[in-house]
Amino acid sequence: MIVEMGMIGTRDTQTVKSDGARAHTPNISGVLVRELGNILTRSGSMAEVFRIDWSEIGIDVRQVNWVEMNPDAVTDWHAHTKQTDHLVGIGGNIKLALWDARPRSPTHGATDIIRIGAKRPVMVVVPPGVWHGLRNESGCPASYLNITDETYVHEEPDNWRAEPGSPMIPKVL
Repeated sequence: MIVEMGMIGTRDTQTVKSDGARAHTPNISGVLVRELGNILTRSGSMAEVFRIDWSEIGIDVRQVNWVEMNPDAVTDWHAHTKQTDHLVGIGGNIKLALWDARPRSPTHGATDIIRIGAKRPVMVVVPPGVWHGLRNESGCPASYLNITDETYVHEEPDNWRAEPGSPMIPKVL
């Protein structure tokens, strides 16, 4: 704690740049954040959500899911063994919590928080083995798209779950 000019407490660390972009790269190896940016039009706004020519993406899209979360809802923690998620907030304000459980990862055990939503659209690439959960912080419904490189197999899902607050995952959600 620093006492300066009568201020008591801890100074905030930088989280965003002056243009609103994240100040730091994600804490977890393989997690990418791509700024999408809203383009103002005569009738409102538009954002390119996915382009195959974005070099950091480079997948064949197999499925796109539109998820709407109830106010204050929290998803289960979940991870995949094969699937890479590409998450884009399209409504509301959603807290995306990440935890790297990959034993051979250089960031094994690291956590991160990334906020996604329509006001400042980003795409977050979540590789296989990285646990993630989402919390709607909007107080009203919030939505996101999940663009995946694997088709969901209903008979044998590549989806592993743990309840929010599970003792096996650090408390970041």
